[in-house]
Amino acid sequence: MIFPDDIATWLKIIGAMSTAIGSILLAWRVKAILKWVVYGLVAHEQSLTQVRRILNDKQPVEPMVEGITKHLLDIESKLGVILLIAGFLFLAAGMMATAASFFFGGGSASV
Repeated sequence: MIFPDDIATWLKIIGAMSTAIGSILLAWRVKAILKWVVYGLVAHEQSLTQVRRILNDKQPVEPMVEGITKHLLDIESKLGVILLIAGFLFLAAGMMATAASFFFGGGSASV
């Protein structure tokens, strides 16, 4: 295995890996947020359907969903914030490492 011996190449490698890790963390976070948005919409629609049935003097066939915001806020206040911040920090570190590699590259403009 051949390892690079100049700092510019190492900075580009670190920059690429940090940016990739940051992108993955942010994508994972967005996926979790969208999942909870869907859960909230489904619960909302189910509850509206049951309210409509009650207003039309029909028996509800499914339960009324309550407390979805409590669960969402619990999840958002813990791991979600950490993943979001970590994702942005990795992206920023990756971009700065890649930018710094141009100062050590001896005039090379390839990324």
